[in-house]
Formats: sequence, C-alpha cells, structure tokens
Amino acid sequence: MLLAAGFALAHTQSPLFFSNQNQYLLHGLAQAGYGHLDHDWLANTKDPTPAFSFLVKWLYKLGGLVAIQAAYFVLLMYYFAMMWRLVKSFSSPPIVPFAAIFTAAHAAIFRLMSVQINGIDYPWYFQAGLAGQYLLGPGLQPSAFGVLLIGSLAEFSRGRPIRAALLAALAADIHATYLLPAALLVLGYAITSGREKTRSAVIAVMVALAAVAPMLWYILFVLQDGGMKSNDAAVYILAQVRIPHHTQISRWLDWIAGLQIAWMLLGLILVRKTALFRTLLLLAGGGLLLTLPLVFRDNDQLALVFPWRVSVLLVPIATAAVAARLAEHDRDNRVVAGLAFVVFLVQGAGGVLVMALGLGYQMNEFELPMLQHVRDQGGPNDVYLIPTKLPAPTSKRGIESFTFTPPPRPGSQGIPVDLQRFRLASGTPIYVDFKSMPYATSDVHEWQRRMTQVEKWYETKDWDRLELREELIKEGITHVVAPRSQTVIAEFLEREYADNAYAVYRVK
Repeated sequence: MLLAAGFALAHTQSPLFFSNQNQYLLHGLAQAGYGHLDHDWLANTKDPTPAFSFLVKWLYKLGGLVAIQAAYFVLLMYYFAMMWRLVKSFSSPPIVPFAAIFTAAHAAIFRLMSVQINGIDYPWYFQAGLAGQYLLGPGLQPSAFGVLLIGSLAEFSRGRPIRAALLAALAADIHATYLLPAALLVLGYAITSGREKTRSAVIAVMVALAAVAPMLWYILFVLQDGGMKSNDAAVYILAQVRIPHHTQISRWLDWIAGLQIAWMLLGLILVRKTALFRTLLLLAGGGLLLTLPLVFRDNDQLALVFPWRVSVLLVPIATAAVAARLAEHDRDNRVVAGLAFVVFLVQGAGGVLVMALGLGYQMNEFELPMLQHVRDQGGPNDVYLIPTKLPAPTSKRGIESFTFTPPPRPGSQGIPVDLQRFRLASGTPIYVDFKSMPYATSDVHEWQRRMTQVEKWYETKDWDRLELREELIKEGITHVVAPRSQTVIAEFLEREYADNAYAVYRVK
C-alpha cells in the first residue's frame, strides 16, 4: 500500500480543470449545483457517460473538488496494486525493484526531463496505447476506470472468473469505449477456464452481459436518437472532424506506434508460458482483426469502436512484464534493493516537486484574470460567447502527449484563445467550444451548427451590424469574449472587462 501511494505521488495528477476533464466533469458538476452550469447548453444534452457523471456528482457533494482529486489518487494506487498482483501470477520479482522500474515509465519527473531534453514525452509511450488513448491520464476522467480491466485480469489470475467478469463490465459501464476490450477479456476467461470450470465460465459471461445491458441500451436507444442518415452524419462529424487523431489510422500509425506494437509483442512473449497468455493473445488478436479492415477502407462506425483500444492494456502489461523480468535478476542483492528503493523515493519526491512547482500540466495563465472576473460577475441567465474554431486538416503523423509541454505564449502565435476550462473554471455557461462536445446524434448536429456559427461571427470584421446583434440575442448570448488582438467594436457591445490578453463585452 505504501508503494502504491508512492507510485501515485510519482505519477502525479493535474490541477483541476485540465484537458478532457472539461468535458467529462461538466454533467456531474452541473447536477451537483456547481456554479450556474445547470443552465449550460452542453450540460443539458444527453450525457455520454452517465455513470461517471453520477460518481462526480456525489464526490463533489461529499467532499467538493478535493474529493475528485482524492478519488483519482485512489485509482492510481489501485492500478499499481492490481498490476503487482497480476505480475505475481506469472513471476516472483522482489517488490521494491519492480516498483522502481515500473514506476519509471509513469514518473512525472522522467517524463518532464524527456520533454525538456527532446521535446517529446517518450516515457509516456511505455504506459499509453495507440492512437493517443490511455488508461491513466492527467486526472480523473472516464478512461481512468480502465484500471478496472487490470483488476479484472488480476482477479482471473487468482481463479475468480465471476469477479473478473464483473470488473470488466463495470469498466465498460463507466466508459463505453471499453466495451470491446471487456468483451474480449470475458470471452478469453470463458475459453481458458477449462472444462472443470465450465459452470463458472457460463456464470461469468451471464454476469457480464447483465452488467453491461443498461449501457448497451443507452447507446442504442438514447444516444442514437436520429434516423440512419442523421446517425451516419453524426458519426462522420465525430470520427473525421472532432477526434480524427483517435480514429484515423493514417494519423496515428508512425514509427513510434510501430515500436509500441513491438513492445506489446514482447510482453506477450514474456507471458507465453502463463495462464494469462491465451486471454491476452485473444485480446490482441481481436483488436488486430477489427483493425485490419480499416487499413484498406475507411469505416467511421467501426473506427468509433476503437479496436486498437486493447493496446491501452497490452502496453502497460508489457511494461510490467519487462519490469518483473529485470527485477528478478540479483533478487538477493541488498545493494540493488537499496538502490531501487532510493530511485523509487526520488521518483515520488520528483512527482511532488512537479506538482508543487507547477512544472507540469501547464495551462494558459493569461486567461486567469478574465476567468476570475466572469466567475465573480456571471449569473444564471448569462451565456458567454468565446472564440473557437474547427481545426484545419493536418497530414502530421503520430500522437504526442502534451501533458508536460508548455502552452503557447504571447508572440508570433498571439494569445491562445482556446479557453478549454472556461465553463468549469468560471462556473458559467458558454455557447459552445471545440474541446467539449456531445455524443447523441441530434446534439452532435447542434454542436456543429453552433461551431460553424461561431466561426462566422469571429471572422467578421464589421461587428456593428443590427443583424449580428439580433443573431446573438436569438441564440441567448449575453456576453462576448475576444482576444485583445481582435477588434470588436459595436454600438450594442459594452466593454465590461479588459486586460492585456482578453476583453469581455456585454450585449446590450
């Protein structure tokens, strides 16, 4: 338990609110009465992760925002503990050397050093999967509950298939992108249980199906609320416009992804003589078979199943297997054990320093004064229009981690205007932004309409037009936010706030 806590410290977590948290915490915090978010448009769309939002709601009610970060700390500990339990099923390394080596692939201090030296977070590729997907991220979000799949494998390795199946199903209930990995794991449990455990295998499958039935119903009958053409159009928007870095093989398959695939194969080789091998082989094979058709022909529906998401399990398991094999050497050498303990302590202390000094998870600090103003002045009937736009298509290959990369600074790029955390940091509704989007068919179309409308407004050079004022009022917009570099002058706009980076205008 102490080593698990040390791992969580070494890994660190971001301050609230960072990256994907701005989407996935919204519904839960709005339901809990945080700020005025219950009046926000996106907070009133169909929730893509209702189970996670329910958890966030009660965490906030029980302990405020601190409880959200405490919950993630517990998940980090659980991940380490279950990985250790999994390793012990096929190896017998001393725990401290294993902890030191395994933690090195997750430690914030090494990831930060890599960014400082090379500009790229190379250690991240030893814990993350393909296509920019991962189990552990900067903070609490639905994908972090993929650690339950590690727990599922650990339980199966101890001869508990029913408990293993239930944990796999629970991960899928919290985040639907784990439906395929969970299904492949449960199928692997059933196949590898053997004739003498047929009854347990059948019960495990039935338990898993019963547990995921509500999520399957929600996806098929709630999120898909349009006709076939409407659903296909929404799928295209999700796969090709919003998250092409997760869905297009041509975007993420680069030389680093090739090395990750080789790393997964190494992990399978290291566990080939264990009871887990056939299950992990089925997991890898299932993901591969569903990925191959997408190499030759685009299929947005299949791409959104994310068949390569099985890699978020296979990569860290391979890292754990390598760490276990390395830790087994000189297992009785006290000098090695002592050195490993020192390295582990350094990683933990490094994680604390990274958080305390704000060296990682950096965000645009130039927006903070403006966000504080909105938080102080915003009301339940206010809706803020913020500058946002759809990104231009890119041919760049590879997916990098920006966790420890400094954000854009004033200069040739100008003031960054993404304002991802506007909603949560201010507790105030906004009209739309690119980072946070819905997943129900009708809501996806409305999101695209709003995004297109925002781009049209901010591209205009003449704000002082009666029809523009009427459009803003019709959409319920009460305030307009603009970077100071952009001229926004209109008789119906009254400037309420300005600093060196941003200005806020009230729509008269």
